[in-house]
Amino acid sequence: MSSGTFASSGEELSLTRIWEWYEETEQAINLYQQEVINRLISGQRVSETFSGMIRKEVKQYFSDHKEELEHIVSLDIIASTEASLRLDYLRRALRGSIKKNKIDKKFQTLYHQKGTRVSLRDEILETWKEVHPNCSEAIGDFRGALNVRDWLAHGRYWTPHFGRKYSATLVFNISKNLFDIFPYDFSWAIG
Repeated sequence: MSSGTFASSGEELSLTRIWEWYEETEQAINLYQQEVINRLISGQRVSETFSGMIRKEVKQYFSDHKEELEHIVSLDIIASTEASLRLDYLRRALRGSIKKNKIDKKFQTLYHQKGTRVSLRDEILETWKEVHPNCSEAIGDFRGALNVRDWLAHGRYWTPHFGRKYSATLVFNISKNLFDIFPYDFSWAIG
């Protein structure tokens, strides 16, 4: 594999930016829900979508939308975390002759074998776990979240058995914890 530099797309989102968007969008949904309910109660005109609905049906409609928002945000957070881990891998693997630490050296060897076709689960995360065993629990938690990503990214066609409910909050905390526990600065990924 060739060595050199790698330029990212520059389109990556930080965890904080994704979370801010989530909070703003959830707030907008809540405000719209309240507006629709208030209009229905007062007999004012509502969107055709809500025409003939009762309060319970409106609440279910918005509950379904908020659940979908949770899925979208979870997928975005996990994808952002993966992108950050891959960018970190590439930066470490492609460092010049500056002083390298153990993980840099392992990533450089891995890059010479696999280049950019490296497995996140089996190679990048395993290398982190091998070099920094104190990160094993956080890596295991993130691997669990990767199962959620797989389910969402592949169209949710199977019934998942995750072992726990992965809310957007949990996924955010898992990703942030992973970056916080790594012994290097990942503040650029958190935002």
